[in-house]
Amino acid sequence: MKKSVDIIGQPVISITEGKELGNVKELLINQTNGTIAALVIDDGKWYLGARLLPFEGIAGLGEYAVTVNTSEDIIAVADRPEFEKMFEAGVKVIGTKVLTRGGKIYGKIIELRIDNSGKIVTCDMEKEDSEVVEIPAQSIVTFGKEVLIIADSSDSNEVSNKNSADVNVEAAPVKPVIDTVAASQPEVIETPQPEEIIEEIKAENKEDVKEQEQQPVDDSAKKFDDKHRKFLLGKKAARRIETDNGMLIIEQGAEITEEVLQKAKLAGKFVELSMNIQ
Repeated sequence: MKKSVDIIGQPVISITEGKELGNVKELLINQTNGTIAALVIDDGKWYLGARLLPFEGIAGLGEYAVTVNTSEDIIAVADRPEFEKMFEAGVKVIGTKVLTRGGKIYGKIIELRIDNSGKIVTCDMEKEDSEVVEIPAQSIVTFGKEVLIIADSSDSNEVSNKNSADVNVEAAPVKPVIDTVAASQPEVIETPQPEEIIEEIKAENKEDVKEQEQQPVDDSAKKFDDKHRKFLLGKKAARRIETDNGMLIIEQGAEITEEVLQKAKLAGKFVELSMNIQ
C-alpha cells in the first residue's frame, strides 16, 4: 500500500522519452467509490489548465518517482468530463473531520493509504488526545468535502465485518444524516458508545495492521525499478553525474551498467541519471 505522502511531490517521468513531465500536486478523489481517480500534475503551465494523470495510466508508483509510458498519458481536465465533477466536489479526505451517523465527532483525518488499484484502504485519524487510530474503508459511509462519516453504534455489525461488501457512499449523503441523528436518539442508551466502536475497530484490525507492516515493498515499486533498469541499461550518460560530496557515479558518454544504477540509487541521484541520458 502507498500513503498519500509517498506520492504527492514525486516527479512524473516518461519511460520512453526519458524526461520529467512535472510533479504530483495532489490526489483527485472519486468520493462515490472511495478511490484515487487521477493524480493532479503541476507542470509549470497552470495557465493552460489543470493536467491529470488518470490512475490507470500510471506505469509505476516508485520510491523516487511516478512513471508513465509516454507523455501522452497525461491529459487535460476537459478530456474527461467526469473528472471535472470531482474537481467541483473538492473532496480531499485529509484534513476532514470524522463524524459518526449519531453526530459524534472523533477527530480529523491526517493520512490515507491506497492499494495498487487506487482504492482507499484505510485512513489515519488523529483524536483530540493526539492518539492516532486507523479506520478501515469498510466503516466509512461518506467521503465529504469537510466531513468524513463513519458508521456508529447502530451499524456496529457493518463496522466489525471487515469482509463485507463496500458501503455505497451515495446511500447516506451528509445532509440526510442530520435527520437520522434525531430519529436515533431514544435508542442511544441501548447501543454501544462511539468510543467502544473505535476500540473495537482497533482490536479487530490489530493483526491486519501487523501483517501489513510485515508485507514486502509494494509491487508497484518493484515494477518501477524493473522498468527503469531495462530502460536505462546500455544507455549513455549525457553528462557527468557525481554524488553530493563529489564522488564519481558516471562520466559523460559512459555506458550505464547495473553498478552505475546501484551507485545512483544509493546516492539519491537515480532521477537525475534518468533525466540525463543519450
